[in-house]
Amino acid sequence: MDRATIDYYNRNADAYYWATVAVDLDAVRKQFASYLPPEARVIDLGCGSGRDVMAFADMGHDAVGLDASAELVRLAKERLEINAMTGDMVQWKASEPYDGIWACASLIHLTDTERKKFFGNLESNLKKGGVIFISVREGIGTGPDHEGRYMNDCSEAELRAALEVAGCEILDVRRTSDAMDRSSVHWLNVYARKTR
Repeated sequence: MDRATIDYYNRNADAYYWATVAVDLDAVRKQFASYLPPEARVIDLGCGSGRDVMAFADMGHDAVGLDASAELVRLAKERLEINAMTGDMVQWKASEPYDGIWACASLIHLTDTERKKFFGNLESNLKKGGVIFISVREGIGTGPDHEGRYMNDCSEAELRAALEVAGCEILDVRRTSDAMDRSSVHWLNVYARKTR
């Protein structure tokens, strides 16, 4: 992952935490959880404030977060008392595959090469029958945004193709407006199950 992007989140961890920790994604999380077995092992890749890890834990799942920003991980652990670790979602390999992978607004920071590696790693990171949730912003372009974070556009066709190569079938695709009320931002939400 781009160093400038990680540095941005480390420098702005407190402000980012407060801006995102109360964002209401309840309906999206519940749909994802509806595909999971009870007490599923779930990992949130790019967990940020830890909001979603806490929500999945409250549902009774064995939830953990991973984020490239050590500062965000520290704040999430301190303030929400969740299980989280610092790491790069592209390089990360699970010692045991998970029932569910939640990647909410995190793949947007990966280059095409990194994204390809991420999907390739699903072979060992997600169980057969396991479910992955991915949300990406549509129409954001590629390159640094006005805050210096690397952004990479991703279409529905690209996500479908990458998931198919990774042995996943699409369960649902939803387009939603921005939960932080940014009128120019729209999200593509994809739910998929690993079939092999």
